[in-house]
Amino acid sequence: MQAVDVFLDIDGKSVRALIPREVFEHRLRSGPDPGAWLKSYEENAEVLNTAIRRRFAARPQEMVVVRSSDFDSLGADTSEPEG
Repeated sequence: MQAVDVFLDIDGKSVRALIPREVFEHRLRSGPDPGAWLKSYEENAEVLNTAIRRRFAARPQEMVVVRSSDFDSLGADTSEPEG
């Protein structure tokens, strides 16, 4: 899986999160290379970290995988392009 691998402290626990390429390219409209994904993570850290925390709250485990559907209720302009 091509993804950005991050660690986030949630309630004193280190949680590993994988954010797949499709989240960056389709939801956040970043470029197709890992450098662009990292830049997009930095630019969208607040919304991505919120998605990670929600995914963890729904099912606490040591690793979570963020999906495009995690952004549906976050209110950020992360909608998929039409067409």
